[in-house]
Amino acid sequence: MRVVMIVGVLLGVASLTAVLLSSTDTSRVSETSSTPVRRGAEVERVNPEDGEILQDAITADLRDDLTGVLVIDGVEVPEDQTDRVEPLGQISFRPGPGKDIERFEPSNVHEVTVLYWAQGKNRPARPGSFSWTFRAVN
Repeated sequence: MRVVMIVGVLLGVASLTAVLLSSTDTSRVSETSSTPVRRGAEVERVNPEDGEILQDAITADLRDDLTGVLVIDGVEVPEDQTDRVEPLGQISFRPGPGKDIERFEPSNVHEVTVLYWAQGKNRPARPGSFSWTFRAVN
């Protein structure tokens, strides 16, 4: 009888765990707000992720048929300072000497917006957009 009770309790705990895990919200929450960060299908990946620390280049990986520009702290990154992999819809920027943004202040939260539109088309008056934030290290 004791074995039956133990098995019953274990099955109950396993069922409860499964229910809790299936209803858990796993979306990222921005460090600067309590709003979950949600990207549409147009933006496949960003680096760094929202609220993370920048360790390399800032990158927006768009759907393969899209192109766009990066706007960092309100400044649109000039085309000659942008790295692109056009067939994959990837746009990157790495700060450095001689660029509009030479470095990021580590104590500040920085905001990136990617503006995007269909490849081969002119930039529309109101392109799609996605924004996120990051911090920099020394």
